[in-house]
Amino acid sequence: MKQWTTSIFYMNTNDGYTKFEDGSKVESVANRLVTFTSNMKHLGTSCTDESKRVVINFNYFSKYSL
Repeated sequence: MKQWTTSIFYMNTNDGYTKFEDGSKVESVANRLVTFTSNMKHLGTSCTDESKRVVINFNYFSKYSL
């Protein structure tokens, strides 16, 4: 069964992070890709050690469940 999936690709390393509803955090590290079901609530924080926090977000149908 297809389901919506989200991936976040971190373009640069900085002190920002992505926080999930369960309290877990993924630090912004260059070339890191994190993938999760799209119904998982999350938010991104700003960074203070770089001028920009650059990420690419992907939302897509996944052929397989996670």
